[in-house]
Amino acid sequence: SRSWSIADTHAVSCAPGTILAMACSTLRVPPWLCVYVVLWFCVSPDLCLSSAAALVDESAASGQCGRDCSRTSAGSFRVAIRQVQLSSPPVLLQLHASREDKKVEKYAEQVAWVVASFGECVNQCGEAKRSRVVECRSLFNNAAVPSSMCSGMVKPSTFEGCDCESVPCRSHKCDSTLVHTGSVVSKDSGNAFLAEEIFIILGCLPEEPASQKAPAGSGGVFIDDCVSWNGQGSCRSGLPFYDLKSTAMSPDVCFHFCIGKGLDLFGITAMGECRCGASAVNQAVWHHQSPRETLVFRDDTMKAGSMEQLCPLRVFRYTGPYEFGSVPFELFDATVQDTAYVDSIVFGQALSAEAEEDMPGSKEDASGETSSVPGHTLAFDMMSDSGTPGWQRSCWPGNCGAGGGPWKKRRGTLIAGLKGRWQEYVVIEYYFDPTLDSARRSAFRKAVAAWSKETCIHFVETAVPAPAPSLQVNAKDAAHCYVSNIGYPGDTVWTTVNMGWCDSERYVGNLIHELGHVLGMNHEQKRPDAVQEYHGQGPHLIVNWNVVKEQGWLDQYQPDPETYVGSQNDGIGDPFIGLAPYDFGSIMHYPAGNHFETIPREGAKLTGNRRSLSEGDIVQVLDLYQCKERSR
Repeated sequence: SRSWSIADTHAVSCAPGTILAMACSTLRVPPWLCVYVVLWFCVSPDLCLSSAAALVDESAASGQCGRDCSRTSAGSFRVAIRQVQLSSPPVLLQLHASREDKKVEKYAEQVAWVVASFGECVNQCGEAKRSRVVECRSLFNNAAVPSSMCSGMVKPSTFEGCDCESVPCRSHKCDSTLVHTGSVVSKDSGNAFLAEEIFIILGCLPEEPASQKAPAGSGGVFIDDCVSWNGQGSCRSGLPFYDLKSTAMSPDVCFHFCIGKGLDLFGITAMGECRCGASAVNQAVWHHQSPRETLVFRDDTMKAGSMEQLCPLRVFRYTGPYEFGSVPFELFDATVQDTAYVDSIVFGQALSAEAEEDMPGSKEDASGETSSVPGHTLAFDMMSDSGTPGWQRSCWPGNCGAGGGPWKKRRGTLIAGLKGRWQEYVVIEYYFDPTLDSARRSAFRKAVAAWSKETCIHFVETAVPAPAPSLQVNAKDAAHCYVSNIGYPGDTVWTTVNMGWCDSERYVGNLIHELGHVLGMNHEQKRPDAVQEYHGQGPHLIVNWNVVKEQGWLDQYQPDPETYVGSQNDGIGDPFIGLAPYDFGSIMHYPAGNHFETIPREGAKLTGNRRSLSEGDIVQVLDLYQCKERSR
């Protein structure tokens, strides 16, 4: 048995194998034996499989297989060859020339397209666009390899249209000889080509050693045995995340589950359990650091596998492109609980969902006194129903939400003087700290685009520090991801967006959440009707006060009377009037778990959303800022 690397194909051609095949025929050497020789010297399956297949056919037809092979095994051999010819890129190839241990194993290196962040926007010849670097990289060591090795895989566009309304643009003298004439991805199209999500089988792992098995009964989808793993080898065969069980398990089901969590490797056990893992090229999972050795998937232990044969653990991979070392955000379908779970395993310590976005507050109650919290007794004074309900407040130019209220800078047109969808646009400028890396910048731009697409909020990136009030985006506190103010900070104040922990595409949803705070949104569970009855509404949650108090998150569950619950009639075109429904699916809601239960229980499945804005999120901001559509 001999393994090769793709690099060998550039140094060794098929000529030796072809010559040997001819020699076999001249010297009347049994063709089945020649298969070994041909494949030993010929390291390119695409070039040489036809020669090997011809030898197999000749062996079966001439009856020279003898005791070591048969016409049936030769036919199976040819089928295996055909399967590899149809694979793009080539997958693990295991060829059996006998019914005993005689076999040839060759592993074609797994590769993937990886794109860098787009560069500056250049306005040339009346067209604004920007470019990025697209590289072919090895899946299991993240090393750059020749682009030819990624042939056959969908290559992301090098260019993208950009919007000079939202990002700084540099004008360039028009030179038709320099204008890119290839395909350009629309600034609004995102990764539309990912609609055809692709995965392939890598191979089959042998039965898991007892030292790598999770203890029986540890169960649940969020299996955490690998958080503090100290066994031998890779925990759970290098697929340490999740344990999804289903009577209808299939590669398609497992793929969509794992890729939705940003995990590009997945496996299915013989018992139908789906596990997830991450390759070296999926750097975002590992926070751009080297993963713990006990979490690494070791491809050198794999054997050839197919969809038909029995296999203890069949392993697959995602074959689409990666953005800045991450599965594209467009494929994500994860909650904040998912990101906390994956991070807990990566760093080997339990992390809470709240810690993904906020810093723990005081463990004291609202009065400043430390108190006993027996059972579900509230740790604060119940809010009084006296006074006007929150949904009878006026929005812009008033404030029907939390914090400093709506941002004030408005204009009736876009910067270029174009009339857009809205009667008025709210302009919020932001500036990236020069030390902020490209992966964080790209993630932040996607987060602001989510808000600008659905509302009249127009975030504008500046090339130089913008005057207050504006956003300063940095990563000075590497351990957290948060903003310094809720709503308008004041005429002479900057709001800081600290992206420390939010370092990749995996955290776009978390950043959309943080920008909700910037716009004046509070956590949904802080509504005055969330944990108690309020003017005949609620409660919607049953909080385990002992747990949240002990873990330092008490302030995140205490009612805040300023939190948006709806508004009064603010005139013609008012986006929303009256009491706003409680929104379990809000991007501002924490996930259910041991901190609270929902009323009704079905609401728990919606909590913790960090995939996209809910309808309630959009309506809230439209109402807060009185975003009114322009009549057509």
